Amino acid sequence: MDFILVLAKIQPKEGCQDSIMELADELVYETLQEEGNIDYQLLKSAKDDSLTFVEKWESPEALKKHMASPHFLNFGEESEEFVENSDIQVIGANEIKF
Repeated sequence: MDFILVLAKIQPKEGCQDSIMELADELVYETLQEEGNIDYQLLKSAKDDSLTFVEKWESPEALKKHMASPHFLNFGEESEEFVENSDIQVIGANEIKF
């Protein structure tokens, strides 16, 4: 099965990790309901304060629709003041069965 993998790493401003995680609760919940979403998780680094959204999508179209959704746009606006920087990678992937 082919899919789109997104790794969206966020570096919070000092002391802002919890604020971002609280705002992300609704984003994760709503995104998991979206058509074309396979998986959507927010992972907290064991090494530093960074947070990474790990997303799997059925198609580029499903990802584009997600990026235009109210919950995605609201999260971006509401979390902006808490984010130092971010890095987003979008990868076309194939599932490999072992």
